[in-house]
Amino acid sequence: MNPSDADLDRLFRAANPDPKRGDVRLTATEISLRESIIRGETQKRHSRRPRRGLFWAGLTTATAAVVVIALVAVGVLNPAQQAVALTPPPLSYAAASPLDEVMGEAETALRTPPDTAQVPGVHSVVWGWSVQMDTDEVEIVPQDVTFTWAPGQGSRTTIVAGESYWSENERPDGVGPSPYSPGDLIDEVVTPAEEFTLPADALNLTGSSPADLEKALVVFGATPDASSGELFAAVTGLLDYWTLSDEQHATILKLLDDAGGLTVRGETTDRLGRDVIGVQVSQVIPERRETFFISEDTGRIVGMESEIIKPLDGLPLGVITYAMWDAGR
Repeated sequence: MNPSDADLDRLFRAANPDPKRGDVRLTATEISLRESIIRGETQKRHSRRPRRGLFWAGLTTATAAVVVIALVAVGVLNPAQQAVALTPPPLSYAAASPLDEVMGEAETALRTPPDTAQVPGVHSVVWGWSVQMDTDEVEIVPQDVTFTWAPGQGSRTTIVAGESYWSENERPDGVGPSPYSPGDLIDEVVTPAEEFTLPADALNLTGSSPADLEKALVVFGATPDASSGELFAAVTGLLDYWTLSDEQHATILKLLDDAGGLTVRGETTDRLGRDVIGVQVSQVIPERRETFFISEDTGRIVGMESEIIKPLDGLPLGVITYAMWDAGR
C-alpha cells in the first residue's frame, strides 16, 4: 500500500523537471517528508484537530512536488480510481491582447497608486490533498493559507478550509467527505527561529532592481540562462515567502519577458473570482504546462497553476497544483 522509492523518485522528477537541477540534493525537510510518506506517518504539527494521515498544503517552496506525490499516494491506495476525476475543473480562456500589450498594461497598472508594499509572509489559496493511509480515503479541499515570518523569529502557517469542489451527490468515487466546513481551522504550523532556514539572499531582499530580484531568485534555482519556465519556477518559490511590492512585480514580469517563450492564453476568471490574463511560460518538459495569472486590475502576478497535458508516468491529465496569491486583496 505504500509507494515505492522508484515511484517517489519519479514523481519528484515530474514535480521538478528542470534538468539543470538534477544534482541538487533534497533538503532535510524534503527527506523527512518523503520518509513520512513511505511510513504513512504525519509530521508533528500544532493542530486543533489532529488526525492520522497525510495532509499537504502550499507551505513554502515544495508545493508542486508535494501535490504530485499525493497523486502517487492516491494511485497506490486505490489503483482503480479514475484520478483524472480528482483534478480541479479547467479554466476557460477568452481572447486577449498580444503579449507586448499585456505586459505594457500590467506595467502601467503596477506604476499607478496605490502601491503594495513588500511584506514577509503570504496569504494564498492552494489546492491540497488529504490522504488517510489507514482508511484508504482521499479528501480534497481548497485551503486558505496564511504564512507569516520575520527574520530571527521563525514562522507561523495557518491553514483554513475553503469551499469544497463537490456537493454530497457530486463527489467522485474514492473521495471522502471533508470533515471541515469552510472557515474551519485545518492546521497550524509553528516553525521556531532556529529551524526557519531561508538563505540570506532571499531573506534580505529589499530592492526592486533586476540585480536585486535575480540575486534572490538564484536561491530558488534560477540561472543566468534560465528559460521563462525555469525562471518562473524560481519566482514561485520566492512568492511562497514574500508578498512583493508592485515595483518588484514589474521587474519580475520584465525578467520573464526577457527570458522569452511566453504565450498569452487569454482572459479568464481565476479560482478566487478575479479577472486575470493567463500567460504560459516555456515548457520545461513537453507534457507539462505552467501558467501564471496577471491581475487586470493591479498588474500583479496573482496566481499560477500547473497542468499535465499529455500522458506522463501515469499522472492524470489536468491541473495538478495551483496557488492563488494576494488572497483577500
